[in-house]
Amino acid sequence: MRNFTTEYDDTMEAMNDDDMYRYLGHRQAKQIKHARMKQKLGEECLNRTKSTLKTKLNGKNTIKAINTYATPVLNFSFGIVKWTPTDLQNLQTKMKTLLTKYRFHHPVLKKRLYHGK
Repeated sequence: MRNFTTEYDDTMEAMNDDDMYRYLGHRQAKQIKHARMKQKLGEECLNRTKSTLKTKLNGKNTIKAINTYATPVLNFSFGIVKWTPTDLQNLQTKMKTLLTKYRFHHPVLKKRLYHGK
C-alpha cells in the first residue's frame, strides 16, 4: 500500500479494494458495482417522488418539485452508472405506477400520449 504526501505535509493512505468514498453524493469504490448502484438510485428517486406526491401540491408545482428534487438523483448518475434501456423502462413503469396511485397519471391516457391516438 502506498501513502501520499500532500503539499501541507499531511499523509494520506491509498484506498483498498473494499474502501468506499462519496462522489456527487453517491457511494463508490475503485470499481463501481453498477447493479447495486442502479437499485439504490432507483429506490431513492422513487422515494423522493413519493414524498413529493404526498405533499398534495397542485399539479404544476408537483411536477416542478419532482423535476427538481427526484430526477436529479438519476441525472447525476448517467455518466457514471451504465443504464440499459430495459433498466430505464422498468424505472419508468414504476414511476407511472406511483403517479397513477397518487392520481397524477391516468393509465388509459398513455395510449393517446404515446401512440398519437
